[in-house]
Amino acid sequence: MTTLTVDIENEKDLPVLKEILNRFGLTYRVDKTKEYSFSEAEIKDLLKTKQDFLDGKTTARDWKDIEDDLNRAYN
Repeated sequence: MTTLTVDIENEKDLPVLKEILNRFGLTYRVDKTKEYSFSEAEIKDLLKTKQDFLDGKTTARDWKDIEDDLNRAYN
């Protein structure tokens, strides 16, 4: 068995792709879960951090530090 993973950016394409798969007699699974969703608290904290930076209360972070945080969030 071979698995094909497709990221569909335009939701309008989904019915067409499903019809094609059905006509070929292929089984498939549609997964509409998001990879990661930010909570209200995380968004609020991000906006506060941005404002603190603009107000000169904090300095910019090193990209490697930011990348490490993002990798932890997505992995």
